[in-house]
Amino acid sequence: MSYAFVVANVIEAESGNLPDSARRLDNQAWVLGLSTAPVDLVEATGWFTVVNTARPADTATDTSDRSLVLNGTVPTETWTIRPWTAEELARNEAQTNTAQMIDESDESVDKLVLVIEALNAITALTNADINANPAAILKDLTRECKTIARQANREARLTSGRTESTDTGPVVDA
Repeated sequence: MSYAFVVANVIEAESGNLPDSARRLDNQAWVLGLSTAPVDLVEATGWFTVVNTARPADTATDTSDRSLVLNGTVPTETWTIRPWTAEELARNEAQTNTAQMIDESDESVDKLVLVIEALNAITALTNADINANPAAILKDLTRECKTIARQANREARLTSGRTESTDTGPVVDA
């Protein structure tokens, strides 16, 4: 709930709480304990309860700005729909990308565990196994190193705040 201070049909201020005391606008007499005073006495000091209205949902292209208008003598919340600014769109995309990367963190940990297991298997090979097919071993090593690099890129983007993209490079495992 919020309150608007209205003088001569102009909204002068808005507050989440009533002041402790205020002067009546008609005779300048002090009114104490506004938060527990009758509504007609509070309104005599110029403070009115703001009528809240539902905020329109944001869309991919539009958002809404809040303002107060007087509907007769009643301060009423209104919403003006407008296009997102370029800065807001960039911030929204960064927030979405950050959330996506955080959601994928568990998957990243699982991938790195598999990479460690694969690297352990390679280091456990004998020289004879490696010499039998060195190209396959090099491909396996390269694939695992690329996975590590992609995961490091993802973590670096998250920690540096560079979340303008979630792209960590192409996955080419052939």
